[in-house]
Amino acid sequence: MCRRLPAIMRVGFIGLGVMGRYMAENLLRAGHEVTVHNRTKDATEPFRAKGVDVAATPKEAAQGQDAVITIVTADAAVEAVTFGENGTLAGAQPGTLLIDMSTIAPGTSRKVAAAARERGLRFLDAPVTGGDVGAREGTLTIMVGGEAEDFQAAMPLFEAMGRRIVHVGGTGLGETLKLAGNLISGLTLMVAAEGIRLALREGVPQEKIEEVLPQSSAASFELTKLLDRYRQDAWEPGFSVANRLKDLRLAVEMAAADGVTLPIAPHALRLLQDYSDQGGAPRDESSYLKALLG
Repeated sequence: MCRRLPAIMRVGFIGLGVMGRYMAENLLRAGHEVTVHNRTKDATEPFRAKGVDVAATPKEAAQGQDAVITIVTADAAVEAVTFGENGTLAGAQPGTLLIDMSTIAPGTSRKVAAAARERGLRFLDAPVTGGDVGAREGTLTIMVGGEAEDFQAAMPLFEAMGRRIVHVGGTGLGETLKLAGNLISGLTLMVAAEGIRLALREGVPQEKIEEVLPQSSAASFELTKLLDRYRQDAWEPGFSVANRLKDLRLAVEMAAADGVTLPIAPHALRLLQDYSDQGGAPRDESSYLKALLG
């Protein structure tokens, strides 16, 4: 029988990047008892200054907790904080609920879930969407894969971080839906950039593009983001080119492994890879428009 979790929990939180730092703050604000860990120590200092416990390793962050949340950059990072003598699996006690909120391959989620079950632990994959603004304001959309009982147990944590919280189905299906959504948004952004380029090159004034297209059938979050960034000449990440490239690659690889034909996505992936290969400082994905405009 699964260990019942309290409404106010002891939580190990691993990954204090653009999203994670706000999510951890919202858990603290909701009254949960949080211990944090991050690979680079600078990110933990604001928490230490507030009296929050800072763990030296993922293992230490997992010890004595009701739940352990990870949100890191990629599959390799998830495996690094999970496995090994200093990983969360080594520190968590039986019955602990592991919640991975990173965006990774569903197969990696299933691998971690299987290892967790062997140790008497529970696991949910729970990737998020809503960006740094949603993380800061606690309005994220959270897509959850795993057992329904574990999903219900985690609701006090999810409700502290998000507004739309959906149990998608079994392990890995949260990640599957997230990758499908990021495939749609990534391709939409790239097509919107081409449309803006076409209009500008054909002589349409920028202000007329802004006046009409966001109110037309072309409207999308990605179109608005591109126009806002272009107007402000602001290309620092938010959601970086590297992260978009990772997510597109994961979606294309998942489809190929499962025999699902995606006619457009592989070509878009190659275009974005070509742009990424140009190098330079970290850039927001919207900078793809700047590259198209030259």
